[in-house]
Amino acid sequence: MIEFLYIFAKTVSLIIDLVFIAMMARVIMPFFLDVEESRVYALAFFISEPFVAPVRYVMIKMNWGQDSPIDWAFFMTYMILWLLQSLLPTI
Repeated sequence: MIEFLYIFAKTVSLIIDLVFIAMMARVIMPFFLDVEESRVYALAFFISEPFVAPVRYVMIKMNWGQDSPIDWAFFMTYMILWLLQSLLPTI
């Protein structure tokens, strides 16, 4: 049972790390590339948007951060994933 939990925790941690990398690529790439034609940006969007969209939906429903130029849903998603990753059991 311990082995299963270890494998599960490592797999979830690896997925969260992949989402973190995609999110950071999504933030940094518009400064250097034309993102409308970039397949790498499209891949980063494809990986990270399923995690950001639900948070953005909740924030719109609660009317949080609507007047801000900062994408708070993106930041909150990063923080939620970071918290989830830190709560995973480490063996």
